[in-house]
Amino acid sequence: MPTPKIVTHAGLMLDLSQVKCFKLSPFTSDDNDTSQLIVEFKTRLEYVFHPGTQQWEKEYFGEQVEYSFPSYGTAQAYLGEWEELWQDYLDGQN
Repeated sequence: MPTPKIVTHAGLMLDLSQVKCFKLSPFTSDDNDTSQLIVEFKTRLEYVFHPGTQQWEKEYFGEQVEYSFPSYGTAQAYLGEWEELWQDYLDGQN
């Protein structure tokens, strides 16, 4: 079981033990010039009570965070820094 590690960088706080991957979106959104760093988290399992069947059901959640930057170059630089932080965390798990 991975050890939780909370890291704050560039105004974004993440638990590195829950990160699945980092992605960079080269596309702009909402007619502005921002680029997004996307952080996908590991799929998590929760049990949810279904009132119709009166039973607990398994639900799988795959969540992500989208963090906007003013330019693609800035987003790419922060992606590299997050990848270094994540790799340091993963190296410490072995």
